[in-house]
Parts: sequence; structure tokens; C-alpha cells
Amino acid sequence: MKPPILICSKNQKCLPVLLKSIECYVPEDVEIYICGSDYKLPKHTTQNFEHTYDTGGKAWNFITLKAFEKYDEVVHAADDCVLNPNSYQLLLEDVQFLKSLNKKIGIVAARTNYAKGMQNIRYGQGKLLGLSYEGEKKIVEVNYVAGIFDWVQKSTYIETPPIDWFSDDIQCTDMIKNGAMHYVSRSYIHHVGSQTYGHNYQSLTEASKKWIQENRPDMYVRFFGGN
Repeated sequence: MKPPILICSKNQKCLPVLLKSIECYVPEDVEIYICGSDYKLPKHTTQNFEHTYDTGGKAWNFITLKAFEKYDEVVHAADDCVLNPNSYQLLLEDVQFLKSLNKKIGIVAARTNYAKGMQNIRYGQGKLLGLSYEGEKKIVEVNYVAGIFDWVQKSTYIETPPIDWFSDDIQCTDMIKNGAMHYVSRSYIHHVGSQTYGHNYQSLTEASKKWIQENRPDMYVRFFGGN
């Protein structure tokens, strides 16, 4: 079975564009799980769930564990991203290649225009060759990826903390501690960015700070210096 695509949407602002790209570019035998919308794709089997969660971490854990009842591997898609014609297929090709190397794989994530670190297509890509950079054709091992369009598997998955800001950082760190490594794929998606959380990064930081201090003091020191 091909891994399903899982989507969580709070305001559905960009969701129609993502779903249209899935309709056009993703094989029809890929099942779609949507938390937060009743929309049914015309060609794909669609499972719909109510979004009752106050943080992204809780919502993503719910829909991921729900899909793991049927599948061993899943693909997450942020509701404000848009797929290229080969985004889904190329992501899975890279996963298969990493499996052939007997890697313990954590998260394999697509490149994008709106992310931090090596996942951002602007950084560390080497020379421009024609209309793309040489680094775009490489799979890169990294310590961190954001869950914008990414593949995970049941055997190495660790639940994300029940917060918004810093949840990806903590999840990635915990999976590395468990022996799994993360990769940036050759796959690419366009990411509008911050359509659910907004751009007030200070308030987003403060909203997660107390939970991290109380539940993950090791990460609190890393993010805030222990103050």
C-alpha cells in the first residue's frame, strides 16, 4: 500500500489549493486523511476527522496514530503547502533509496521555500547548474526538519510534544536519541507558511515556553539558556 497523505487544517485558508495539487499530481490509489475539513477529493479515498485540538502537536499525533492503525508509513502535508507534479513520488523514491542503505530513518522531508536550515532551498545548494542548484539533486542528512511535507514510519516514530512552537525541534531530537536520523529529500513543495500560527513569533514562543520548562527541562536549557 502506498503511504497515505495526512493533513491537519484549522482555518482551511490554503487547503483548497493543496487538495487541488493532490488531485492533479498524486496517484489515485493514495488515501487522504483530513483533520479539520469535510472536503472529499473526487478521485482519492478520503477520510475526514473533526479538528478539536488546541495545538498542532496534538492534532498531528491524533491523525498520525489514526493512520498507523492501517499503515506502517505515512506522509504529512501542511495545509498551506502546494505539491509539484513529482513531490509525492520523489519523496518516496528517496525513502526507498535510504532503506536500501539500511539506514534507521526518522523523518524524510521535502525541500521548500519557507523553512529553516538545509530544508530551505535557498541554503547550502552549491553551484547553479542550468535552472537549478547542484544540491537540489542530493539527499542530505540533517539534525532537524520541519513537518511541512514529510514521510515517517511507525517503527521509528516518536510523538510530537502537545505544543506548537518548538514541537518539531523536540521530536527530531528525541528520534535522534533513539538512533534514527533525518533527511532532506530531493522532493520540493511550495510552502506559503505561518497561515495557522501567524507571524507573532514572540507570542508563539511564550505559548510553548511553560510546557517545555515543566516537561522538558533539557530542551528548555537548549532553547532559552535555563533562565
